[in-house]
Amino acid sequence: MTSPPAPAPTVEAMIALVNQVCANFARAEVARATAEHSTSRAEYDNSIARAGEWDALVNEQWRALAKALRVGLPKGAQVERFQPVRPLPNGHVELHLHDPSARRLVVLLTGEQALAVGAHLTATGAIVLDRIGQLNSGLPHVKAAPPFAPNGTVRQPATPPDAAGPPADRP
Repeated sequence: MTSPPAPAPTVEAMIALVNQVCANFARAEVARATAEHSTSRAEYDNSIARAGEWDALVNEQWRALAKALRVGLPKGAQVERFQPVRPLPNGHVELHLHDPSARRLVVLLTGEQALAVGAHLTATGAIVLDRIGQLNSGLPHVKAAPPFAPNGTVRQPATPPDAAGPPADRP
């Protein structure tokens, strides 16, 4: 007679277990960093011993997490091979794309560059959708900025600042 399968863990229990693994991993890393900055051999040994204790706990909790995942996902979970945007641990971002010849390209961006690219794409997409009349999300109309005169002064805006809605079409 075989034992009945273990009940699937709840989402809350899985998240709690992941948080425990992460917290204890961080504690082990802090203990190792403390050891590197120790001023005596005894302090170093104590910090390394604490890191070892945290590592042992992480390994135990990792095995429990893996078991819970196997119970919760009996068919197994597959790693998604294609992630068009992938954050890296060093703060950089990989942008995966294909050129017109279907060659795979990977663009490496800093976090700041990725944020700028994302903001530009969002703004451009909003402008395009607005121009073709498909931006119906209830966002207010963006008023045109006044153009700059050649001498560096600002010209009078085409739409008064207190006007509601988009500027009227001109003949």
